[in-house]
Amino acid sequence: MTPNERRLIEMSELIEKFKPDAVVDVVLQACHSYNIESYKVGEHVRKNYGLPFLKIVTDFSQSDAGQLRTRIEALLEAC
Repeated sequence: MTPNERRLIEMSELIEKFKPDAVVDVVLQACHSYNIESYKVGEHVRKNYGLPFLKIVTDFSQSDAGQLRTRIEALLEAC
């Protein structure tokens, strides 16, 4: 759970290996620990790599598909 320094270390390894244009953190709506930790992840990504970061909180239902599409499209335009 949190604090989860290993998550940041492994994320850094993935960023260095794959050189993404942005990072998206998908948090299950009921997972409070990862929701809180997402702030730390976003800071890590922006501070250490200068990458755009998008946090998505979803319950994986179709009801938020339109909103997610809009937010992801905006992120891609910013890259």
